Amino acid sequence: MDSLNTAHPLALSILLNEDLYVIEPVETMQNVEITTVPKEEPKAAVENKIVIPVLQNTPIETPEVAKPQAVASKPTFNYLGDNNKYLLIIVNDKTHQFINDKDLAFLLKILAAKKLDLHDIAILNTNNYTDLTFKDLKDYFACNKILTFGIDPKSLQIQGITANKAGEFERVKILGTWALPLLDNDVKKKTIYWNELKNF
Repeated sequence: MDSLNTAHPLALSILLNEDLYVIEPVETMQNVEITTVPKEEPKAAVENKIVIPVLQNTPIETPEVAKPQAVASKPTFNYLGDNNKYLLIIVNDKTHQFINDKDLAFLLKILAAKKLDLHDIAILNTNNYTDLTFKDLKDYFACNKILTFGIDPKSLQIQGITANKAGEFERVKILGTWALPLLDNDVKKKTIYWNELKNF
């Protein structure tokens, strides 16, 4: 086969689509001066010592951040009644979950005279709990009145309350008296208690 040879510009532009450069022949290097750069002498050898800078130990003042406090779980109480009128009745019965039947019947008679029933109150037996506080009771029951039977109000951190005298502590009316069995068996004690309770 014959070799293809062409000088036609159109044929060359179609066949050769890459850039072409013409390079002139390099003249021989006869009169070229070669210079060498002298190598620098190494500087004095660095000693193998580690220098630790002395720092000023000034304390950094950081703003005080309040430490997270353990969130105490709120106490819950098991009680008798519906607490519809936010009247808390506190007793201490060592043998029953809430209150014995005889004392409950007597208490309901007292409440009926005030036009109250079991739906209006909450009866809490302190024998079931340790470390009761007034704040816990107030927060849980949202009570506006408390009647105690045979309970020293000071044991609940209630101050300034006298037995058989209506008083107020932290905007809650409080009336404390004898235990229900003592009250039920003594007409004089019933009269003293009723005279305070009827205006409570």
